[in-house]
Amino acid sequence: MNAEALSRLRQADALRDSGQVLQAELVYLDVLKRWPGARPALVALAGLALQRGDAPRATRFLATALAHHPDDRPVLLDLALLYLRAGDAAQARTTLEHATRDAPDFYEGWLLLGRALDALGESRAALKAYLHAIVEARHHGRWLDERTTPPPLLSAVLRATQQLREQRRELLRASYDTLRDAHGDDALARVDRALGGYLREWDATPADPRQRPRFFFFPGLPNTPFHDPGLQPWAGRLRAAFHDIRAEALQVLQEDAGRLPDFIDDRRQEYVSGDGAAAWKAFFFYRHGRRHDAHHARCPRTSAVLESLDLCRLEDQAPEVLFSVLAPGSHINPHHGVSNVRLVMHLPLIVPQGCALHLVGHCEHAWREGELVMFDDTYLHEAWNRSPQTRVVLLMDCWNPHLTGVERLAVKQLLETISALHRADRLQPAWHDD
Repeated sequence: MNAEALSRLRQADALRDSGQVLQAELVYLDVLKRWPGARPALVALAGLALQRGDAPRATRFLATALAHHPDDRPVLLDLALLYLRAGDAAQARTTLEHATRDAPDFYEGWLLLGRALDALGESRAALKAYLHAIVEARHHGRWLDERTTPPPLLSAVLRATQQLREQRRELLRASYDTLRDAHGDDALARVDRALGGYLREWDATPADPRQRPRFFFFPGLPNTPFHDPGLQPWAGRLRAAFHDIRAEALQVLQEDAGRLPDFIDDRRQEYVSGDGAAAWKAFFFYRHGRRHDAHHARCPRTSAVLESLDLCRLEDQAPEVLFSVLAPGSHINPHHGVSNVRLVMHLPLIVPQGCALHLVGHCEHAWREGELVMFDDTYLHEAWNRSPQTRVVLLMDCWNPHLTGVERLAVKQLLETISALHRADRLQPAWHDD
């Protein structure tokens, strides 16, 4: 708008603020006549209409504003609220779905979309919208507690969080509904059973006392600690790249000697024992599913192979892919992995005498350079380097090959939803809805 339009708007604002509402409205309307689509005038007129209790008139002004300014989030939210208050949840849904379709960070819009879907009786879709809103807001440092939540939103955020907690099972089952629609219940029977175990609807403790997944157990998979690496269709490609990968690992050791981070940095003493120099170090290509671009750039041949493999990929969780570096005299203490839906693949690169992987109560496996080994780390396992030299293994997460393709997709969607719920659950327990 030009200077004249701004001057007229300031005149109208002054009239409104001094209580001369009718005169202000006439000036705002004149602004619109001369400059159609002027957002400040449309919003001001909507506000004046609401003050008089004329919601339909306010809705028309906001709808016009949105037509001229389709990316204006405050206008969109106010308009959707008016639709909801008028009982037109369907129109609110249409407005909000259009606005959120390509805007994952529009968490206020997702929250209001959940409310519209609830009003339409679409409870599962509403839960998904609430979950997206809360997780995305927290990702941006918002809605962490009362201090980081705008007061007008506080009650709505708390209600959405409580609804997610109360309807957890329904939301988790809904996470793979599209697969059920496409493939039927039978194809997902084992996933449903695994979900029931996770929710403690049945005792999902594995029969073998040495197998204790820390997080999620999938029933019906072969109960064996070691699996044939050849079950992965890409195993031959990985094995064939041994010499290239080993050469790059040696280069990393030479350049980063003494500077590699601990694999388990927060609980090092719990996982690693041995003499004073004992250490389990890592050069990460992926950590909790996040790509370390600089490390890929330093090891281009290794990176090219890794990027060609169909690994277990879960948002913010997997894969873990790294040069696993075990210092001389180090012992990785016995521990269990998180879930049997994924296995661990090792490509041994540098293996001195006196190094082994031990599946407790089963057998001891001595790594051989270039020979793949794949195992289920939910079985109690440990490893050691009893030599005076460093041991290096390329370690990666991969899907359990005994899952069907549909099961893999369902498990991915289920576990990512569980992870999102965990993030949403971190709201401060001191919160209360007055």
